[in-house]
Amino acid sequence: MGLTIHDVIIMAVSFFLVAILGPIAIGTIANTTTTSWNASVVTMFKTLLPILWVIGIAIAYVPKYRKG
Repeated sequence: MGLTIHDVIIMAVSFFLVAILGPIAIGTIANTTTTSWNASVVTMFKTLLPILWVIGIAIAYVPKYRKG
């Protein structure tokens, strides 16, 4: 079972959406005003959230096909 043209088109469109919207989202997170927030919340928000975003994008692009 291989990739169909539909799979390739969906992957290409989703890649372009991630490539365009990803930097905008990360920039918005980086420029958020967190002066009244607790220090641990700021650390989780500015460090952990982008890391989880990258892991989520990587998992989305891992092939879901298995040999069997």
